[in-house]
Amino acid sequence: MNDKIYGSLLAAALGDAMGAATETRSIEQIKEKFGGLVTEILPIPEDVFARGMPLGSVTDDFSLAYETAKAIIDHKGDVDRFCAEDALLNWSKTKYYKMAGPTTVAAVEKLKGNILPNPYDFLSVDNAKGSNGSAMKISPAGLVAKGNIDTAIRNAVTICMPTHANSASLAGACAVSAAIAAALKEDADLDKVFEAGLYGAMHGEEIGIKMGKRLATPSIPKRMILAREIALKRKDDMEACLKELTDIIGSGLAAAEAVPCAFGILILTGGDPLQSVIGGVNIGNDTDTVATIAGSIAGALNGSAAIPEEYAELIERANGFDLKKLAEDLERVAHE
Repeated sequence: MNDKIYGSLLAAALGDAMGAATETRSIEQIKEKFGGLVTEILPIPEDVFARGMPLGSVTDDFSLAYETAKAIIDHKGDVDRFCAEDALLNWSKTKYYKMAGPTTVAAVEKLKGNILPNPYDFLSVDNAKGSNGSAMKISPAGLVAKGNIDTAIRNAVTICMPTHANSASLAGACAVSAAIAAALKEDADLDKVFEAGLYGAMHGEEIGIKMGKRLATPSIPKRMILAREIALKRKDDMEACLKELTDIIGSGLAAAEAVPCAFGILILTGGDPLQSVIGGVNIGNDTDTVATIAGSIAGALNGSAAIPEEYAELIERANGFDLKKLAEDLERVAHE
């Protein structure tokens, strides 16, 4: 169990650190810039969001997951509103907060008592709020669910309420959290993990709709099924499969793109943590987020063995993390 938790954290961090260099580019542009598909942690170019960060740095994606995990530990495994709010406020004090998106910034300022003007408050539905920011940070919600999929879904909804309380973002977050909870079970396999993710996506969407926060976005459960079909059809050619996933599903900022795409990569790679990260890193567009999500699930399923130790050392040194200790603490509070 401990290695599965550690594997999830490590693979997610690696996906973020490796994907930071390729973000916003297409597959073709990645190959042109780096001389082929990226398979290692590279220096971050000056034309991406993470510019100026040292080698091995994570971005907002995993740093939010890290602070969420720490908040859950501080609250002794009790995932409630106060835990969710503390995670955001604590993250806002870190160096990674400069990468925060407008939805998260508005939520943090609201928690501080500052209401920022919303230029789109005249809209009946703001579909741009259906972002993947919910899913990129949500792995700890599944890691402390003790393998209980419904608990993982409840945890995900609670964590997302301050920032992403809508049908699309909740569907994405619940898909990832439920999949991770299923991956921690002793009898876990890729099919069970995918089905748990599908169950989570459907329930997350339903919860958002019942809350009156329905967005006019594509169905994440239906896109997950389509992504699986694409991956099974193109399984013998990673690059061709990645191209088809991003062309048809998309790999951008929307939860309805990044989350199904990450599940497609899981099917493509058979759930291998390192290959899942590499798939996300090279799919183009929001690469660090897709790689973070895919890595978090694959690592929970298969542990840390596939990740080279030097990557773990580099990431911990660059970011001041202790992921093994974090994994131990998450396992402890989950069973208190």
